[in-house]
Amino acid sequence: MRRRRYSIRTVSKGRIVVVAFLCFFLAAATELYFMDKDVEKPIPARETFSVQGLLSSVNRGGERRNTSEQNVNRSLKGVLQQSFPSLAKNNDNQEDYIAQNDTVDKNNDLENEEVNQTEEPAAVVEETEPVAVLDTEESKNPLVLIYHTHATESYQPMSDGNFHCLQEKGTVREVGNELAQQLQKKGIPVIHDKTLHDSPSYNQSYARSLETVQSYLRKNPSIKIVIDLHRDAAMYVGNVGKTMQVQGNPIAKYSLVIGKGNANYEQLKGFANQINAKADKLYPGFSGRIIEKEYRFNQYVCDRYLLLEVGNNENTIDQARLTGKYFADVLEAYIKEME
Repeated sequence: MRRRRYSIRTVSKGRIVVVAFLCFFLAAATELYFMDKDVEKPIPARETFSVQGLLSSVNRGGERRNTSEQNVNRSLKGVLQQSFPSLAKNNDNQEDYIAQNDTVDKNNDLENEEVNQTEEPAAVVEETEPVAVLDTEESKNPLVLIYHTHATESYQPMSDGNFHCLQEKGTVREVGNELAQQLQKKGIPVIHDKTLHDSPSYNQSYARSLETVQSYLRKNPSIKIVIDLHRDAAMYVGNVGKTMQVQGNPIAKYSLVIGKGNANYEQLKGFANQINAKADKLYPGFSGRIIEKEYRFNQYVCDRYLLLEVGNNENTIDQARLTGKYFADVLEAYIKEME
């Protein structure tokens, strides 16, 4: 039998293949080892679906990676903070983050409070004193209930928190005070509730205010008129204040919002038209624009319900308070003829 001979070239090729395989295997094993050493810790459950959690993950990873990877992390962090500005303030609570960056638009309903991304973060903490809830003692037979779904909405010059203030001065609550006081002077018993339904978060403001208004209606069946007093946003009208003259005084114009999703829509609209008719009769040109939206705004709880928007954030608080004063005259005229 002839012995098979292997050339040096054949043997060399075989050794090269074996060596290459071993090198590849060792490289793969080494990579797996170091990858295991660099595994991230699990993100805590509360951060799993939050942008804050993502930033925390970026920060933790950056502590263990080389310089080039840390540069990438810093770039990613910068993009996230530009997209979500409040993260620069280290807001660990996602509810706080939402409160400081989102708002419920006037189009929103109790069941579907949409987020307006362009306007109005929630209130900035400005005081430590207790917030008054009731402006007056509850009457045995109140006829009017005034409250605020967005009680922190403010006017010029109270621009802190993007025109949202926890303190009462310069907000819609001060306008409510004026309206309530003028009605009481006319002998009309009023409840003015100042609960901050929109703090610390705008989310579910209407759900919280619904609980308030239903509680008052249960306890005070004598209430005939419900007013949710707001202010509008100037961005919807070219960033200018809505003003007019009444008896030579500059006042903020008002508007009335009606939710078309209510079963009592026709009654709500009829009531708004009657209020406007009284306003024009007393002070020509005073009647407000009626805005109809495909939502409910809790207006189904009472047929005589007004979502009253007094001016906007470019109006001054003095202008808005004067509107409250003259609007009390309108309500008095209506109540005198109310069946």
